[in-house]
Amino acid sequence: MRTRNGRFQLGPTLADLGGKVDGDTILLDAVQPHLEELAGEFREALHCVVRVGNEAMNSTIALPDRSLLINQDVGRPFPLHCTAGGKVFLAAMGETQRRSFTDNLELTQFTDNTIVTHERLVEELNRVAELGYAVDNGEWEDGLRSVAVPLHNASGKVIAAIALSAPASRLDDERVVQVARRLNETVQNIERHMFSQSKTFGDRARPLGNYPHLKRVDNFIFISGTSARRADNTFAGVEVNEDGTFEIDFREQTRYVLNSISEMLSDFGSSITDIVDLQAYLTDMSAYAIYNEVYATFFPPDGPTRTTVGVNELMHPHQGIMVRAVAYHPQ
Repeated sequence: MRTRNGRFQLGPTLADLGGKVDGDTILLDAVQPHLEELAGEFREALHCVVRVGNEAMNSTIALPDRSLLINQDVGRPFPLHCTAGGKVFLAAMGETQRRSFTDNLELTQFTDNTIVTHERLVEELNRVAELGYAVDNGEWEDGLRSVAVPLHNASGKVIAAIALSAPASRLDDERVVQVARRLNETVQNIERHMFSQSKTFGDRARPLGNYPHLKRVDNFIFISGTSARRADNTFAGVEVNEDGTFEIDFREQTRYVLNSISEMLSDFGSSITDIVDLQAYLTDMSAYAIYNEVYATFFPPDGPTRTTVGVNELMHPHQGIMVRAVAYHPQ
């Protein structure tokens, strides 16, 4: 399937052949820039490989500007036992699962180098697990060599493999080690950015320090302290008298704060109902009943755990309430 920006990636029909690839769009968006960088650096073909049942396939590729390239089509199935990406998935299995799976895997011979015995395959997969990368030594196609490393999700499960393919003449043993090291560095960056994301909203009150409005780490979203401050630095729920004194409407400020949190979570792909813990800071604890009244319009009795604290002052005199929260939103 060709995307709007012209690159090729795995389509939903192909993904469904062996079970849907979780987070396909997130994965591709996270991986593609790194593949392109590596393709330019090594001037070889880079692949993001996913497992589909008893086979593997490229979900996306990046190709450099070079005349002689080893190119494997996106969406074309290939075997697990004789390709670098396929070996990564087999090696990631637990020992019992791996042996059970490989015992029932048809070890078709494609070249003279193809591993065709289960005993030899188990030895190879043990080596892959120990080294942290897999190599295809012309086992699927003569003259082709590939190196692949695993890409994990936040739980440590291998969800893809990042692989480089090249003619064997350009990928000797020394080069294989160099490539594997570089691929592992890239994977660590991909994993860090896939499962950690910060967001600052330009149309909202700017943070008063060097921090984001929201930060996602794995399945949790952390919401920085949020007040009724608007983007123009005025405060909702404040009436200023002619003599300079002012009155804070805690009902209005509470409603504004919780609505702001709800809207930010919505823009982040989550919802206020995903909040599991909430902390509120009030400058006047006599407004606690008002706060509870408004709070009840946003959350049911079995909503988030919460803490309410009375404080002498917040960052601005017009700021009567601040709320911070944590939401749980599985990716």
